[in-house]
Amino acid sequence: MHDLHIHLGGAVPSAVLWEILCDNGLRTRYHDFTTFHQSLTAKTSEVKSLDDFLSRYFRVTEEIQSSPSAASVSAYQVVAKAHRRAQVDGLELRFNPYKRVRGGLHTMDAIILAVIQGLERASLHYGVTTGIILSLGRDLSIEANWQIIEAAIKWRSRGAINRANGVVGIDMAGPESSALELDADWMKEIAAMMNQARAAGLKITYHVGESEGTGPEGILRVLETVRPHRIGHGIELRRAEGSLRDVLLALLYRDQVCLEICPTVNRVTQVIPDFTCLGSFTQDLARRDIPFCINTDNPYLVHTNLKKEHELIAAEWEGDAEPLLALSHDCALRHRFISE
Repeated sequence: MHDLHIHLGGAVPSAVLWEILCDNGLRTRYHDFTTFHQSLTAKTSEVKSLDDFLSRYFRVTEEIQSSPSAASVSAYQVVAKAHRRAQVDGLELRFNPYKRVRGGLHTMDAIILAVIQGLERASLHYGVTTGIILSLGRDLSIEANWQIIEAAIKWRSRGAINRANGVVGIDMAGPESSALELDADWMKEIAAMMNQARAAGLKITYHVGESEGTGPEGILRVLETVRPHRIGHGIELRRAEGSLRDVLLALLYRDQVCLEICPTVNRVTQVIPDFTCLGSFTQDLARRDIPFCINTDNPYLVHTNLKKEHELIAAEWEGDAEPLLALSHDCALRHRFISE
């Protein structure tokens, strides 16, 4: 199985993060492991929204991972745990290097190299094919996002070592409530960044339509302006109506843009009422030959793994789920950015 949508900030066990925190002498408000572990357990009953989820948990994990040694250990553990718990044999790990430089104490180059080295060790030890997707941020300045693009292009030539591919793609992530995708000037600048990355041989994925913040209209703007290879989530497509729905379905089918579906995190962040809607949504995608794959997003924050995510969706499908599970697996293979 391949996990194409998994965040470094939400995929490392709390025990590993606690050891990093203690070893580096970081001062936080957490005085013991139990309190720390509970604080990094995202519960549907406590999370108010996607924005709340991102601000409550990611700031903590990104701060702990803000050193080369911490980034390397974290990257290694993501792969090791995914393989041991769910037999994952292909993984594309995404993170924002700008948010891990600790106010300029470290360089993005040092953080990126550390993650590459962690993935190279993990690929060697477990035989998992890995790659890195660098995330831009809606909550960052245009200048900062350009710096991430430049870093991605610089490190794309690392090449495959022991099944570790280095930097293979670019992502856009962050709070959707600002609806920046509906700002033509902002999108023009982001499209220029993505085009430069594409010209350098990098693939493009984009968080959009995860919540009502960007909605179906945001998906359309991204498809028309950025032309991504994949879309992170895109589940607001299910709310599209009339001509907008027709246009979205036509574009997704024409360009064979793969939707990265992440069930558990969507429920925890309150952007879906239950898993039933994702079951019917993915079945509809399959009927229309629109590619999708199932992923974990933040497995340790929401306590899941790739096997569980497949089981959740399979339970909501009508009839025999095996052909649809096979379809999701096949889409992940066809639309992955990594190579053997």
